[in-house]
Amino acid sequence: MSEIYLFRHGQASFGEDNYDKLSPIGVIQSQILGRHLAQTGKSFDAIYFGEMERQQKTAQEFIDHCSKNKLSTPQPTIFDAFNEYDSVAVWQALVPELAQEDPSIAQDAAEIIGNKKAFQRIFAKVMNRWISGSYQAAGIPYWHDFKQRVRQGLADLIARHGVRKQIAIFTSGGPISVVVQAALGLTDPKTLEVSWQLMNASITRVKYNSRGIMLAVFNDVTHLELEGDKTLLTYR
Repeated sequence: MSEIYLFRHGQASFGEDNYDKLSPIGVIQSQILGRHLAQTGKSFDAIYFGEMERQQKTAQEFIDHCSKNKLSTPQPTIFDAFNEYDSVAVWQALVPELAQEDPSIAQDAAEIIGNKKAFQRIFAKVMNRWISGSYQAAGIPYWHDFKQRVRQGLADLIARHGVRKQIAIFTSGGPISVVVQAALGLTDPKTLEVSWQLMNASITRVKYNSRGIMLAVFNDVTHLELEGDKTLLTYR
């Protein structure tokens, strides 16, 4: 039986000009994750990440810690199937549409920087509208297409590597939740709820064989909890 480890990136720079950059906490989270994997002697037959800077920088911490411990790692490969969906495009397209239906959304949108509750309220409404497909806005990616892209990428990796392999994917909450959906047969709304539970620098693991894929570990952050610093436990 083979295993795929799905690592969510460290905290990104929410509210900054370059969201894709790891925040100072995100850097520390990634270092702790990399140190944990290196110290436990975890080795992989292949390492993948998407095209996002935050995904690649998180992976680099693991590779650097392996190098310090004289552990070899395979050359990482960019695989765009595990890119996150374009949340900025979805947000910009759907917030105005939703605000026309509910004026409170415009007020929440004006307060999202520094107000996590306001952000979550509007983000939940935007995402639920997006996955429903019931909107007028044009030019944004469809949830169905995103989901199919991730699932096809997962199938391609399984076909490429075969049995008794250990594969690492440094990615984001959206792709991880789609993999969990495939393993558990979740509905789209439930998959969205799963994505909101994924913490930065968390570990999710699935196993696969000829019968399909199975969820083994979900959203493990023990390596962060052992630091005794609650500021390291973040969702975004």
